[in-house]
Amino acid sequence: MDQAKSVLQGFIALASVIWLITCVWVASNVNMNTWLGLGLFLFLAVPFSICGTVYLKGFKERKSAQTAVKKAKNVLMSLQGFGFACWFFDVISTFFVINLNQSGSELNPLGWPFSALGALVYYIPITFVVYYLLYKVKSKESFYVTVAVTGISLFMGARNLSAALYNLREIYSFTASTADLEILGMWLGIAVILATVNIVAVIKNKNSSTAYYINKHAKLSVNGQN
Repeated sequence: MDQAKSVLQGFIALASVIWLITCVWVASNVNMNTWLGLGLFLFLAVPFSICGTVYLKGFKERKSAQTAVKKAKNVLMSLQGFGFACWFFDVISTFFVINLNQSGSELNPLGWPFSALGALVYYIPITFVVYYLLYKVKSKESFYVTVAVTGISLFMGARNLSAALYNLREIYSFTASTADLEILGMWLGIAVILATVNIVAVIKNKNSSTAYYINKHAKLSVNGQN
């Protein structure tokens, strides 16, 4: 369960970064009020920045070798989520171009939307392979193999990201057409969902930290009385 959580965290992290960048792009191509565009950006940027700060803070704390290895495994599992985020961005942007904007066509021989399943044929099995190598084999060699496999996954993700950015160029300046409004609504809807997920993560981290300090002080008080 923790491994699936790590993959999901990686997905949310990169998806948030992508949508922060694309929100700027959308705002610059839509006749939006400047303050509205800034507000939408900050709505996602603030909770994401807090989550990132809390996560990176954990790496600065001194920890045992066993804890460091556990952290490294969690990072490798999180990186699997990066590929899924790039794939998701590619699929969404392709849907915008082909189905809504109708300004492009699918080059893959499988056609759309079956071509979208091609990347999943790699990402899903390789995630289970990484899990097996890290948590079932448990050797130095398997760890190094996992690093190499993860590098390939990141390369595959970069290709999906590149394709998605190409799709953005096919979406011309927004007008008041129905397709443009649908694209804008879906894009901002995803941004709101990602912002909400990050806000929930911030609240959960805050509650966990508060509970930790309460238990710590309670133990110190009990020991002091004894």
